[in-house]
Amino acid sequence: MKKTTESGFINRNNQMNLERTDEPGTDHMQWFYWMECRNCNYKYKSNGSDIWQRKCPNCQGGRP
Repeated sequence: MKKTTESGFINRNNQMNLERTDEPGTDHMQWFYWMECRNCNYKYKSNGSDIWQRKCPNCQGGRP
């Protein structure tokens, strides 16, 4: 089973972690990760600590 910060991890909302960026996140000691919605293919960034619960900002009402 993949960890949330590993590329290819898919959370319970069908959001996939694509890869870590070189950009520091907004949460303590975090990095931003590129995420992709597997429902609508929308791509967005998420703090590593939020990957497990993220919802798509485009089709699921998640935060931008």
